[in-house]
Amino acid sequence: MRTKNDHRFVIDIDPDQVMEALLLVEQLPDWSPSHQDVRVATRDKLGRPKRVYVSANIMGRPDRQVVEYTCTENKVAWKVTESSAGAGGQGWFELAELEDGSTEVWYHTEVYLPIPAPGMLLKRGARREGEATIANFVAFVEALTGVEGLADGPADLEEMPYADSVGYEPATNNPWLHHGGKFEPGFGTA
Repeated sequence: MRTKNDHRFVIDIDPDQVMEALLLVEQLPDWSPSHQDVRVATRDKLGRPKRVYVSANIMGRPDRQVVEYTCTENKVAWKVTESSAGAGGQGWFELAELEDGSTEVWYHTEVYLPIPAPGMLLKRGARREGEATIANFVAFVEALTGVEGLADGPADLEEMPYADSVGYEPATNNPWLHHGGKFEPGFGTA
């Protein structure tokens, strides 16, 4: 089963700071409900993530993945190249600066699960997970920058509690000190 989702939102923080937050991929478990542990294996010449080992829960199924990242000035893209559960996917965050200095973010995901599932349920679950990811990401960026401001987004985003499964709680979690802890040594190949 395959599904694609697109989310667009505006955050009242400049694109450079949003990009810095996106490049902290080791911090994904702090704001992405599906990521449990993330380890960067290799980086490009600019220090951006290139090959990453991920322990995740994709739509309720545990998975260990190898993910390849491609980073440009305004886009962070990823693609699953290996998966212990046979899942696949790719996506990106693309940033655009608006006239007022805020950032428009385009968050695109494509997920493939090797199990039969009703398309409507898969799509709905992926959509909810995407909305939780956005809410948590905004809180994560705000905590890093000390700036608050979601200018425009899904109407129910403000009402949504931060992801039920992992969630980012700025009051109790210092994102600079979190390094996971659930990663299994020996996973993947370098």
